[in-house]
Amino acid sequence: MKIYIASSWKNQNFCKAVADALRTEGHEVDCFCDGSSGRYVFHGTEFVKREEDMANYDAIEFISDARTIRAFEEDRRWLDWADACVLILPSGRSAHLESGYAKGRGKRLFIYGDFPKGEFEVMYRFADGMFRLEDLDGLLDALTTSQTTQL
Repeated sequence: MKIYIASSWKNQNFCKAVADALRTEGHEVDCFCDGSSGRYVFHGTEFVKREEDMANYDAIEFISDARTIRAFEEDRRWLDWADACVLILPSGRSAHLESGYAKGRGKRLFIYGDFPKGEFEVMYRFADGMFRLEDLDGLLDALTTSQTTQL
């Protein structure tokens, strides 16, 4: 299966480890923070020379920049390529938009991560399966057998 990993840069090392586990199971994986697949890797801090300059841009200016457009097109290309999306929590708005886009395009969506008490999202019902951090095997099984976990 071809899998797109959506998450936060704060999780980059963990995302790479999950990508490696998925590859070990025979899956093709695109991980936003890993250029080994030949993808263009974009990190927001590349946008400006100094982090304090980020305050000079709003969302409309940011998404209009050629570097941002390139990053968007790259992520969309890999999302379109994938059969499934794994949203690794915690993650931010972009990763949630990516996973929603994937689900809307008919791809399977799995959410994997920490699910603290008192933090939840109604729209996670769109997911084909949700797996706690300690259940990587459950995620791998669901992806390998193409089964949907009843929520």
